[in-house]
Amino acid sequence: MKKLNDLLRKRTTIFVKLMLTFVAVLLPLYVLTIIINHKGEESIRKEIFQSISDRNDFYLKTLKMEVERVMRVLPEYVADKDLMTLSASGNSLSDYQKIAFINAVQRRLQLIKYNSIYIEEVRAYIPLLQRTILSSTFNTSIDFPEFEALQLKNNISNSPLVYWNDRLFVSMQYPAIPNRRALFVVGVEISVRKLKEMLSEMISIPDGNAALLNLNRNWTISSERDDSKMSAFHDYFAGRIKQGVNAGYDTLRIGNVSYLVSYTYSKELESYLVSYVPESHVTDPINKYRYWLMGVSVLSVFIVLFFSLSIFRMIHRPLKRLIGAFKRMRTGDMMPIVSVPRQDEFGYLYNAYNDTVMHLKTLIQENYEQKIHSQRSELKRLQSQINPHFLYNCFFVLCRLIKSEDLELAYSFCQYVGDYFQFITRDDSDQVPLETEFKHARTYVELQKVCYGEKIQISFDALDPALARFKVPRLILQPIVENIYKHAVSKMLSGGQIVIHMETQGEDLTVYMEDSGSSLADVDIARLNERLSLSAHGIEDTTGIINVHRRIQIMYGPEYGLHLSRSKLGGLQVAIRLTLKESEG
Repeated sequence: MKKLNDLLRKRTTIFVKLMLTFVAVLLPLYVLTIIINHKGEESIRKEIFQSISDRNDFYLKTLKMEVERVMRVLPEYVADKDLMTLSASGNSLSDYQKIAFINAVQRRLQLIKYNSIYIEEVRAYIPLLQRTILSSTFNTSIDFPEFEALQLKNNISNSPLVYWNDRLFVSMQYPAIPNRRALFVVGVEISVRKLKEMLSEMISIPDGNAALLNLNRNWTISSERDDSKMSAFHDYFAGRIKQGVNAGYDTLRIGNVSYLVSYTYSKELESYLVSYVPESHVTDPINKYRYWLMGVSVLSVFIVLFFSLSIFRMIHRPLKRLIGAFKRMRTGDMMPIVSVPRQDEFGYLYNAYNDTVMHLKTLIQENYEQKIHSQRSELKRLQSQINPHFLYNCFFVLCRLIKSEDLELAYSFCQYVGDYFQFITRDDSDQVPLETEFKHARTYVELQKVCYGEKIQISFDALDPALARFKVPRLILQPIVENIYKHAVSKMLSGGQIVIHMETQGEDLTVYMEDSGSSLADVDIARLNERLSLSAHGIEDTTGIINVHRRIQIMYGPEYGLHLSRSKLGGLQVAIRLTLKESEG
């Protein structure tokens, strides 16, 4: 162990550590595996037999669960008012009503049929209508022998499975009284073919097979062609029932061949599931091999613990520390990792991370100072970033108005377009009177009214004359209104509503823009607010609400800007908070 530690100190790469650790884990397991393979050949064969027994239990439980599920869903999906109405009212219903009820019943029958791969067909027998409704169609008559066989009066033992004419059924009668005449019977036919396929797939050993035996009703389901075997099993399990033995395995000689038989009895199905294989495939166990297995198991636990601890110390713990540092960086906490004397790859990563953090801090400071100097040019870029599609649409609308000879509206539309682009392209101060900003927003609304007509209703608060002269940043209202038209109300088939109103509180003015759109969920609004709160840390160039929010904060401070919430109209509410201090002019 000392040599191993010295080697780990000299060659400190994670790859070498992993390789040496893996070899240390593999070597004892490899040696023990050779011993186990030599000592435990016979015991492994016993494990094959145990596997067959476990598979036997599994398939019986699966079949029982399928039958129980069918029995549970029968009352829920079938015994409803539609089937009861058909079975009680019968021919007193109109043809239209009959068809409607039959279709409803068929849909429920289909739910049952496709609920399990073992269901062949589902039938509802209605004596009053003289019809049998299937999951996909319905017969014009009833197979009365089959109908009688599925009734409770013929199921004395109250078994969930009814075997009739080499067919297997799960049935439900209403009313569930054996001596009463049945208004209807629902029969779920279990596919015997599927069961035989399942039984034949249970045992992969040559000459081995499986069978489902019901001694009370004297029926058997199996792909076995040798009837003498089934007869011997019936005699054998008749004795098991008398002894009260429900599960186990035994050796049974049939003809000249001895079989190892594994069996399990289901009280719910009143049937035995039996698997059998020739004894030649299984030998007597070697008891001392169990101790070998116990020793290997205990040793394996210690080996796994040793390997896991090694991986944890070499990779997981330092990697977790590095991931934690990256998570803190993502939230803005760019603190370097406390120096750890490591000589491997993680030591290199820690040092590289610390260098990156220091470099990022320097770059962020430089970029922040550069951004402060460049913010004033954002408004100029916003003015120059006229959406060409908006200009094209204006021309197309104008052409349509002229073509329709609506000259008065065309004249008004030309004035609105002129006012709009005059305000956009004017190389003026960064601030304009609130009255001028509201006028530009109204101009944009009037342009949209020509495009959308009366589909979208918009209302403006009357502007207080005392506020009209206060200066505000240019282009803070119209981009918000444009976003509302583009992303909210214009997509509504039945039209939309926009309300713009103001509220003063002390020296602060808040302009509210609300819409009735439905495209934003609460999580989207929260995500947009998060983007607004982080916009001061970004340097992206945008012309949307983030641009407006950022320019207001640069001019008035971080406590001002935009806040998004759910509108009383059902859509989005944008609150633009401004200050009236030092804005009068």
